[in-house]
Amino acid sequence: MRLKFTALAVLCLVFGASCSTQKPPVKITPYTYPSDIPDDLPVVNVSFVFTTNRPEAQRFDHKKQMNKELAILNHYFVDENNRKIFRFKMHRYYSYQDFSKRKCDLANHLNQPKSLMADNIPAAVQNCFPRRKSKEVLFFIYDAYGDKLKYADITSWGFRNRGQPFILIDWERLNYQIQAASVHEMGHAFGLGHVCTPNATKATPTNIMSSYDCKLGSGGRRNLGFTREQLSIMLNNYNRYP
Repeated sequence: MRLKFTALAVLCLVFGASCSTQKPPVKITPYTYPSDIPDDLPVVNVSFVFTTNRPEAQRFDHKKQMNKELAILNHYFVDENNRKIFRFKMHRYYSYQDFSKRKCDLANHLNQPKSLMADNIPAAVQNCFPRRKSKEVLFFIYDAYGDKLKYADITSWGFRNRGQPFILIDWERLNYQIQAASVHEMGHAFGLGHVCTPNATKATPTNIMSSYDCKLGSGGRRNLGFTREQLSIMLNNYNRYP
């Protein structure tokens, strides 16, 4: 994914953050998947936090949609042999109304008509959600803004954040829209960096962590599972996370 500023690129290396900017999809199509996750897989607790009150986004602010996002992670977060890696489990769901009641400074950093100052986000997340369940990832749904595309920007991020991982997903990338956003960012949350895929087009099958950050081609479809090396990195970080 392309980073717009050098400072953000440095931050990606430090915190495991990632961003991508493309034109939004025309419409969002729902997905449903069977629940076939083995019980013996390492559990990742996911808490969904809806942080935007944009009218177009509000139709996704309900627990049924969050269960779909959980199913997407469980369906697509696989190794190169299509074997599942984690068992993503719902911990909590915070609606926009729930989030607003917290009255924390994080609201002043997200969904604003200015580019995200990513170096301020980890501290704001910690202040807003000081208590975390073991092996918990916070999944924030927000409305990205960029200087060029304004609110048509759909930048999404993943933060390793020193063992307190979280991801930011633009609401227009819910339902597995545009290059497997939630799956890709979850990879960053567990310590993975980008993979270069020279000459790839948007239709090219590529590794989940592929990116056009490398300036060698598109990130492709991001539909090929994690390699053995990537799997080792993620499981090692999982075991180290509190």
